Amino acid sequence: MPKKNQEPRPVHDEADELKSRLAETEETLRAIQQYMVDAFVVSRENGIHVVTINEAEIPYRMMVESMNEGAVTLIPDGTIFYCNGRFGEMLQRDCEKLIGTPFHKLLVPEDRRRFEAIFQEAIPQGVREKFTLQTSKGNRVSAQLSIYPLGTEELSGIAILATDISERIQAEEKIRSLAAELTRVEQEERQRISQVLHDDLQQRLFAVKAQLSFLKDGNLSADTYRELDQIQATLSESIAITRNLSIDLSPIVLQGGGLTEALTWLAFRMKEQYSLQVDLDAKEELNQLDNHMRMLLFQSIRELLFNVVKHAGVSQAKVTLDDVNGRPCITVSDDGKGFDSETVLGNPQTAHGLLIIQDRLKLLGCHMELVAKPGEGTRITIELPDERQSS
Repeated sequence: MPKKNQEPRPVHDEADELKSRLAETEETLRAIQQYMVDAFVVSRENGIHVVTINEAEIPYRMMVESMNEGAVTLIPDGTIFYCNGRFGEMLQRDCEKLIGTPFHKLLVPEDRRRFEAIFQEAIPQGVREKFTLQTSKGNRVSAQLSIYPLGTEELSGIAILATDISERIQAEEKIRSLAAELTRVEQEERQRISQVLHDDLQQRLFAVKAQLSFLKDGNLSADTYRELDQIQATLSESIAITRNLSIDLSPIVLQGGGLTEALTWLAFRMKEQYSLQVDLDAKEELNQLDNHMRMLLFQSIRELLFNVVKHAGVSQAKVTLDDVNGRPCITVSDDGKGFDSETVLGNPQTAHGLLIIQDRLKLLGCHMELVAKPGEGTRITIELPDERQSS
């Protein structure tokens, strides 16, 4: 005879179990929605599970919620499963609505590819980069994102700390504007002094020299002739000095020309005045710079070449204009005596000129790196800022 079917479970028992599970699920969802816990779904061997932060970690949660930085946690595909209130404030968005949003969609379109590249690398020690976030109203927020991978045997994700640097960026832009204005005023003063030397002082010296020539036509003693010749020679030297000073103060080539053209002229002047052979390798033209940036770079490179003349003990140097990792760079190098860069830069008196150049370049967003060792020459690289505006 066939076996009798087992008695079915009472319907009320199944209903009670379902109600209990439903209540538990609703409580979990309520806690997640009210930011009482963090949670996300993971697959394990025995099924799908909701992973949450337990009550023991509530103090850490309170600390994260009170931070002045935005805090975001992403699951491995880049989707947000948690963000604190500060991050929502930065984007002018409801934190609850940000859950489940791909993080890269919160960035401006031009920054998304760069973020994806960094995200895919998942650098173990983390990375810190500037990005631009986009608010719900379409406004832009400059932010520094500190991106760190998280991982355990069962879970993995990405933690992001977002610091609003909009005010800092605005302050930097204001400083750059002031530095540009300072460079402009300085150049105008250089032009004024140059004009005085050329149109006034030189003309006066020429007039005195001409008058001395007329005196020589008279009946003068041999000693007087010799003295007049010496005075005329001194005047000729003075005229040459004022002419060179006038040219060096305000090179005509800087008035509207490109940087490459100006550096070509500078290489000729260094050879003519100091017998320094300058090899100019312009792989990147850099002819679309603002006037103040072009002037500052020209003056900085000239000072660095003067240092080669004074300290390197060689008669040759090289200036390279290139594009390195997508950013324009200028390198001034020589194979001369070199020096201990750490020791020299650590002494403000010894490195006075270099530090002034470095500080002025920094004001306009440039970065200067110096590499030097005794007996191994010197290499100084100037990295220009990303934003290159045309004049």
